[in-house]
Amino acid sequence: MKKLVLIIILVLFCSCEKKKESCFANFTYSKGNIKTSYRLKFNSSDTVYYLDYYPFGNKGLHYFVLEQNEKKILDSLICNFKFPIKDSVLLNDQINDGTTIAFSIDNKRLMLHGNKGPKEFWKFEEWMDYLQSSKQLKPIDRKIKFDKFDKMFPVPPPIINE
Repeated sequence: MKKLVLIIILVLFCSCEKKKESCFANFTYSKGNIKTSYRLKFNSSDTVYYLDYYPFGNKGLHYFVLEQNEKKILDSLICNFKFPIKDSVLLNDQINDGTTIAFSIDNKRLMLHGNKGPKEFWKFEEWMDYLQSSKQLKPIDRKIKFDKFDKMFPVPPPIINE
C-alpha cells in the first residue's frame, strides 16, 4: 500500500507543471488607420479585451479568448520586443495617411507609423489583425483601463499669421 501511495505522489508531483511567469503585467496594443481603430488589452490570462473606437465599428467593450498555443505565441512575441528606454514615436514623414500602431508594456511605450520602425512590431500587427478577425468578439459589461497614447502624438508646429 505504501508503494502505491508513493507512486501516486510521484506521478502527481511529476505531472505538476510550474506556471511560467509572464514578462509583462500590463500590455496594451493600439491600431488606427482610415478603415479601423481599436485597442487590445492583454494580461496574464487568456482573455483579450477589445475596444473599437472607430466611428462605424463595434460599440462597447468586447473580449475573446486565446487558445493555449495562441497564448504561447503571443507571450513569446511580446517578450522578445526590444522597447526603447524612453517613450518613442517613429513616423514615416513621407506618408500623411497610413497605419499607426502603438504598444504599451508596463511603463514603456512605442508608437510607429507608415511601416517605420522595427519589423517585429509590424509582424505583430499582422498577427493581431488575423487573430482578432478570426475570433468571435463577445460583448462584456466591465470597466477595463486601456493605456492611452494620445499624448505621444507629435505636437504640430504653431501657426503664425503674418
